Amino acid sequence: MVDRSSHIKISTGQIFWRESGDSENPVIVFLHGSWDDSNQWAKIVEPLSKKFHCFAIDLLGFGNSTADETPNSIELEVDCLHQFLTALKLRPVYLVGHSLGAWIAVSYTLKYPDLVQGVVAISPEGFSLTYWQQYSQFTKWLLTRQWLFRLWISGLKVLSSVSDGAYPMVKHQSQWTLLDKFPTTYQLFFRRSIESIDRELVAARLSQFSKPFLVLQNDRDNRLTIDQSQAYAKAVWKSEYQSISNTNPSSTQEADIQIALEIQGFIDRVQTKIDREEIDLW
Repeated sequence: MVDRSSHIKISTGQIFWRESGDSENPVIVFLHGSWDDSNQWAKIVEPLSKKFHCFAIDLLGFGNSTADETPNSIELEVDCLHQFLTALKLRPVYLVGHSLGAWIAVSYTLKYPDLVQGVVAISPEGFSLTYWQQYSQFTKWLLTRQWLFRLWISGLKVLSSVSDGAYPMVKHQSQWTLLDKFPTTYQLFFRRSIESIDRELVAARLSQFSKPFLVLQNDRDNRLTIDQSQAYAKAVWKSEYQSISNTNPSSTQEADIQIALEIQGFIDRVQTKIDREEIDLW
């Protein structure tokens, strides 16, 4: 259920968002993952909007949020999120992020702790450079050369038009074209130097993270992703960690229900502590 959608002008473009729920309720802001947009949250926002005021935004350079130039840092995404929250006077808020969105949510909270009530990170990125470890040396080399990458994509499109999918490279065409479809993800993860990415990782700063923190992890994810989620949870004092099981891999409905319930339970626990003025004891 989406009550309304709109967009707002910021200094580097415009941010699009979807909104649902009563404005008198606690605010949750949802930040999507690397290969998605605000539509990712539709099934999760629907039940939560009955109890919370929900905002699902398209990060700058994704979906319907337009950027003057392709975003080239997590810091820029954090700044755009701050402009959005400030313009709509949304504070303090709960941040829920998946993958890239979780990295931005954690980075935002480290920078503006007084403006955040709590964070839910789902399969979060940004702890270490494990993202790069899942790619072959050839893939890394190709992705850092834009002109060659574009030529590669064009070649795959030609091959797929004349092939029945027998060539291994054509079989994986959808994965390559996904990178072409999300230029901001391509920029943030593959067109920057390792040094630039490393400077924005949060592992060394998580000892300063003082807000209630829940890490959710799908137990069907690869080992690298699970290890990174567990590293997040261990690095944050008094964090919570919950594995999400999905017995039907062909459908996300079961996982979405579990995620929504975990988010609601987490916020209810935090709100209870706030009401009792116990939040400093978290």
